[in-house]
Amino acid sequence: MRRITIKYAKPGMVLEQPVYDNFGNTLVDKGKELDPGLVVSMKEKGVTEIFIRDWRAVDVLAAPLFTPQTEGILAKAFRQLLLDSEGKQRLSVINLNQLHIAMIAMIREMNLNMIGDINVSCKISPRDYLYLQPVKTAGLSLALGHGLRLSPDELAGLGMAAILKDIGLPSETIEKVDWMAEGNSPRMAEHPGIGFKLLNMHKMTSGETAKAVHQHHEFWNGSGYPDGLKSKDISLFARIIAVADSFVDLLTDRPGRSKVLPHQAIEYIMAGGNDQFDPEIVELLVRRVPSYPAGISVKLITGDTGIVANPKLGFIARPIIRIFQRPAQGVLKNPFDIDLSKPDFQRLLITEVLEYD
Repeated sequence: MRRITIKYAKPGMVLEQPVYDNFGNTLVDKGKELDPGLVVSMKEKGVTEIFIRDWRAVDVLAAPLFTPQTEGILAKAFRQLLLDSEGKQRLSVINLNQLHIAMIAMIREMNLNMIGDINVSCKISPRDYLYLQPVKTAGLSLALGHGLRLSPDELAGLGMAAILKDIGLPSETIEKVDWMAEGNSPRMAEHPGIGFKLLNMHKMTSGETAKAVHQHHEFWNGSGYPDGLKSKDISLFARIIAVADSFVDLLTDRPGRSKVLPHQAIEYIMAGGNDQFDPEIVELLVRRVPSYPAGISVKLITGDTGIVANPKLGFIARPIIRIFQRPAQGVLKNPFDIDLSKPDFQRLLITEVLEYD
């Protein structure tokens, strides 16, 4: 299969995977041939990427770590909590319980499916940012926590902290402000403390979960807020969330800046290691999240183009590429694979991502 963003969808393409909306509902079944009306409909419903049939990549798999349905259940529970909490000074126990149940389901699914890709590569549309960015952040935080061998109970606390990280911010502020640009501006600086107080009202979210929400804007070098904590004085959960939150946010259009591609987001996170972020968690992220996800098309420095056949997790930005076109030969009848992690191909660089922006 080949992975493209919706702007490159064309009539006649055939879907190799079902298409879901951002809350896990099936929009289009596998095997459906696209027509102009269907393409328009998917764009209107916030679809950002699709997987299409391609004879050159019939064996290329893109299996998510979390299914769209399970992520959708978590997103629905979180959306309901936000709607029910609007204008109130306390979170509903019923809403928190539903959110916790959905989080436990995510953890169980992850434990059964650790071969899946961490599915953060798909961008979040601005209209769904409020509900979906925390869900993607929670999923990535769980994957990182699993890599650090956290217990199931610890993962549940981490996931709840990740999805509730901005509960102290009004929704209109979340939608209009890019925290990565504003940092600890007056309208941002108070929300960790507000979130901490809200979560400490409930046994389920008190303790380490509330502490992580209070500290998730602290920096490894001590220049963060609200308390200027440094290094391992910062909660482990908060250090994980700081990396996951920033990575997911970079994949999203925000006020004043455009989204970036996964390999660019990874470069940003790597640059912040030992400064903004815990270097151990940075190292874990770059080895568990593919710089170039399976199924995307790329161009090499030689001018060759191909499809990522295997992301080669653990080999940063060095996937297996199935070459299907060469400058001097055009489209190849017999595509072939090259493994960029091997010494023979160490000088070959990916220079461009195609049909995915």
